[in-house]
Amino acid sequence: MEESLGIKEVKEALVGVNELAMFLAERMKDGVGVDDVMALWTKLSSDKEFKAKMLAAYDGIGAVPAELKNVDLAEGMELAMLQISYLPGLLASMKK
Repeated sequence: MEESLGIKEVKEALVGVNELAMFLAERMKDGVGVDDVMALWTKLSSDKEFKAKMLAAYDGIGAVPAELKNVDLAEGMELAMLQISYLPGLLASMKK
């Protein structure tokens, strides 16, 4: 029986993708512009929590494929619940 690798990096990647998606959904309603790039840079520079989430997602991205290959039912449910927790925020970001 294989030893479980866990899903730490998958969760961090999922958090990073969702946080970035919410930011981009709010910013890019009128199209993509230089102001959007500057806003992202400003957010990364000034929002320590957002920056930490982006760095965690980036730093662990190499482990994601191996972790995904080894996901068991409980871990799959944990990932699904994490994604579900982001749905209200994602929908709200798209409506703004």
